[in-house]
Amino acid sequence: MVLWHPKRLNTQYNSLPASLRSFLNEVTEEIPRAPLETRVLNSIELELSRRLSLRNQHFATFFKIKRPENKDADLPYRKIGAGSCGTILAQEGQPFVVKVAKTDGNALWNDYMMHASIADQFRIWSVIEDKIPACYYFVPKGNPYFDDNPTLLQGAEQVCNMPKDALVTERIYPLPLRTRNLLIENFCAEQAKSAARRDPENRDCLVRVYLGSMWGGTERSFSLRNFRLHLNQMADLQLDAKVIAGRIATALAVMHWAAKTDARNVEFVLASSSEKISENFLGREIQSFEHPVYTGPPSNVHNDFFTRTADLWVLDFNQVQPITMDEAGVATAVEAYKFNDPYFPRPLRESRIEKVVWNEFVEQYLGAAHIIIREEENIRLLPLPGKFISGLIALERHKQQRD
Repeated sequence: MVLWHPKRLNTQYNSLPASLRSFLNEVTEEIPRAPLETRVLNSIELELSRRLSLRNQHFATFFKIKRPENKDADLPYRKIGAGSCGTILAQEGQPFVVKVAKTDGNALWNDYMMHASIADQFRIWSVIEDKIPACYYFVPKGNPYFDDNPTLLQGAEQVCNMPKDALVTERIYPLPLRTRNLLIENFCAEQAKSAARRDPENRDCLVRVYLGSMWGGTERSFSLRNFRLHLNQMADLQLDAKVIAGRIATALAVMHWAAKTDARNVEFVLASSSEKISENFLGREIQSFEHPVYTGPPSNVHNDFFTRTADLWVLDFNQVQPITMDEAGVATAVEAYKFNDPYFPRPLRESRIEKVVWNEFVEQYLGAAHIIIREEENIRLLPLPGKFISGLIALERHKQQRD
């Protein structure tokens, strides 16, 4: 089962029902015909743009792991981030993180359930361009797991009032050191750059992509933890925000119509992914060689993490709620969109880039949703994704009239 792919939009457009094509024409916006003006990027901007481009490979920067003097001792856990319901702990060199609950409620259990459910749908629909961390296991508070992992318990007690629930998931690796330094150089106020480079928290760099905001600028109070990259900044760097918009739209359609959730407070970030070494030659090609030759990677490095790529990751599912497949469910999804951070493009905006990302978002969302709902074999549901888009337009129109 292959989901709608942004690069196949034009080839599949004519296969959509005439009513959906007509609706697309109504809700997408006219792009100015004047040629797009671009400026010449300086060397820092050019390299940063290349490093933040999706699927662009670059050599990995490995963490310098400080080994304990006692070789039998475990490395300590340290805080690498925090969300609304939990604090994220990680151990250097380990491919997992532990989210420890901040309260005694069920938010982390909901995070676990919704994360697992959405991840299932990403697998079913072969969503490979949007990354979602593997969801490993849940640990209720008071479970012997913590006693059997004293290093984790010690790290958790430094940031939380234990005992608390915990959720173990795949670690999303931060952007490499060179990329982090370029972000500081380009977006941090001059007087704060030195402190930003020294701040150990800035190692944990994930970049939030705010397609719905044009308010990015140079920041005096600067942090690379959950760094906010606004649409105007993406345009300045000449990043392909249209590609990001399409991928976010596809992920949102899967969360709405396959996982049947409102996607409330879900985050979209640029972070690292590892490229696995693949076989360079087929067996029949090897048999054609006249003598033994080197067939390994050009870098001569055999570690799985010999390169990294910037990828779009989807995370934080603790506030996600199920929705019904009717107009009430659509209204819930629109409300969730309203209260989320501005990851999603906004309609009825003035600038060219805002119109471009909105159009791509709408086209990819409606195309993906149509394919998903068609599998349900329930034609009653087919108008619902369009009602969601109409709800977003009505929401923005009301906001503009109020302002």
